[in-house]
Amino acid sequence: MKKKLLLCAVLTAAAVTAAALPSARETESVRIENWSATGNSIQSVQVETYPLTVRTGKPESADDAVTLSGTFFLSDVPKDGIGLILYKNLMAYTVYVNDIRIDSIGRTGPDFFFQPYITRGVLIPASVLQPQNTIRLEIWNDTGTYKIRMLDFVNADDYEKSMQLFGFLDIQLPRFACVMLLFVAVYSFFMFINYRSKKEFLHLALAAFLFSIYLLNVTVYDFPGSYVLMKAFLYSCFPASMLFVIRFFRRFFGIKTSKPFRIAINAVGIVFIAGYYLQRSTAGLDAWHSVMLLYPVTAISFGTVGFFKSLKTNGIRNLGIGVGLVAAIAFSAYDMYYFVFDYTPFVLLQGIGFMGLILGTFYSISQEVADTNRKCILFAEELEAQSDRQNAIIEHIRGASDKADKASKTLGESIESVSLLAEQYLTSLAQINSNIEMQYEQVQSNKGNVDQIFDAIGSMSSMVEKHESLVTVTVSDVNNLSAGIKKTDELVKKSALTIRKLTDACTAADKDVADSSRFVDDLANYSKNIYEIVHTISGISEQTNILSINAAIEAARSGAAGKGFGVVAAEIRSLANQSGESAAKINEILSTMVEKIGNIQKQESLVSSRLQDIITENTNTESGMEEIYRVLENQLAQNNRISETMSALVETVHTISDQTANQKGCGEDLRQSLLLLETITDAILIASREQQKCNEKLKNNLQQIQSVSEENLEVIAELTETLSQ
Repeated sequence: MKKKLLLCAVLTAAAVTAAALPSARETESVRIENWSATGNSIQSVQVETYPLTVRTGKPESADDAVTLSGTFFLSDVPKDGIGLILYKNLMAYTVYVNDIRIDSIGRTGPDFFFQPYITRGVLIPASVLQPQNTIRLEIWNDTGTYKIRMLDFVNADDYEKSMQLFGFLDIQLPRFACVMLLFVAVYSFFMFINYRSKKEFLHLALAAFLFSIYLLNVTVYDFPGSYVLMKAFLYSCFPASMLFVIRFFRRFFGIKTSKPFRIAINAVGIVFIAGYYLQRSTAGLDAWHSVMLLYPVTAISFGTVGFFKSLKTNGIRNLGIGVGLVAAIAFSAYDMYYFVFDYTPFVLLQGIGFMGLILGTFYSISQEVADTNRKCILFAEELEAQSDRQNAIIEHIRGASDKADKASKTLGESIESVSLLAEQYLTSLAQINSNIEMQYEQVQSNKGNVDQIFDAIGSMSSMVEKHESLVTVTVSDVNNLSAGIKKTDELVKKSALTIRKLTDACTAADKDVADSSRFVDDLANYSKNIYEIVHTISGISEQTNILSINAAIEAARSGAAGKGFGVVAAEIRSLANQSGESAAKINEILSTMVEKIGNIQKQESLVSSRLQDIITENTNTESGMEEIYRVLENQLAQNNRISETMSALVETVHTISDQTANQKGCGEDLRQSLLLLETITDAILIASREQQKCNEKLKNNLQQIQSVSEENLEVIAELTETLSQ
């Protein structure tokens, strides 16, 4: 409890010290007036009130620095000089008074370096000062945004005191916190080595170590490398530390979270860590750091939930964590207040607050080790209190061991006698088991022979049945073949008769074609005769026409007397012309008839030739059909003989099948008898083997009892010897 109160007192004193500091202001007697700004690419200037602000383009070299100039008056020049305090600056300074360089704070140019949020100052010697003085500040950073929060002139004594105070608050206090956290890290790591199962010690060690590195960001005076990279590394240790703080609280308080939630929390922490290394300026680092401050809120939330949860089970044992949470929240709120309202804080306490959280956590977890040590001390005291009772128990054990010694000797003798009897009994049983084994093997051998005989009978029976089935099928096929041959024979006979009828029909058709050919020849002859008659008629018509012409000529000569004869001559000529035309038409028709008759004669000759070919083919086919008929008759006779033979074979196979079935029935009876004998033998053998196992167990038990008895004798002897000592 005293340690807890001491921790509370330290944290409270730090907060009170910060709150009790005077507000930043200029000394009433010294005031800088007529501020002006000069430099390259100046975009905006505000120098009427604090904070003084100048914005320019991003500087590329040390020559791009901005110069702020002003005037201040001294009613009385101090003989020890005057101090100028620059509060919480974020840039490098070079101070000139009356065009005389006083001092530089930080380093300008691309390889710049300055301490952020540190209150620094310069002491202006009296030799430089005058009643009216000009001050020139050459300021530089990598962002092009310059802000002077506050300037303060103080006398030399107050300047020394202020520098000592701010040196302690801004530099020494964070370094002291680093040392404390490194001690916590080393101690927790050694605890993890001794208690590997408690990974919370490892998480606390890593959290303390990383946060101690983070606190160095305000205590490093100079760095030979990239300032932005160095700041990114130091800043990234903050979320890395909070990542392990969250892991510690989850294990220490037993906070149950789902796996996706844990992965998300770890991923957010890794993103915040990596984000610092992507920034290219101090402004980017500060902006990312402001966003990252949400992550410690998660760690504080875990700790708060776990702390209130532990109050139900552990009471105030985890009070250190509660005090650390209060300090982290209060000091972070203090810094956030000045950050949100853009005030100038005299000291930054967020790092100290989280240091208090880690120290309080370390104190709470160390209570478990302290409780274990207290339990060990109580256990040792109880063992000492039980010493007298143990001595009385030992005396009682000594008397009991003497009795047990005697009983064990008697038991050993009895066991030896029983062992001899058991050996004889086991020997007899072994002989019986051997005989049973031999009988069982003989039965198995007989069973195997009978099984072979029975299998042979079964195989023969199946072969006979198969042969019988094949013979039956063969007989059926032979009968079907005979029926097919008979049907084929009938079809051959019908085909031969049909071919014979077709041959007769073709012969008759050929005869009819021959008769028709003769008729057509006669018609052709008649047509020729008619053609001659028509030719004669045509000649007569021509002669008649000539005569009618002559008659007309003569009638013309006769004049009027021959006029009637002329008319008759004209009619005769007309009839002669008509007779000639009719004869010509008849001649044309007869020519066509003669041509058609010639075609008919050719067709009849072709039909007669084809009918002769058909008659020849039918004659050959009829001869082949007669040959097929004779072959079918022979096959039918052979099939009849095969059918008779197959019928006799079927009767023989049936007889063999009946005899095989009788043999199979006898073999089955023999097999059932052997199976029954085998079952009985198996039962006897199994019972014999079980008895043998029981005997082995009995033998082993007797041996174990004998061994235990011997061990008891040895233990009792040792116990007696021990008690005698």
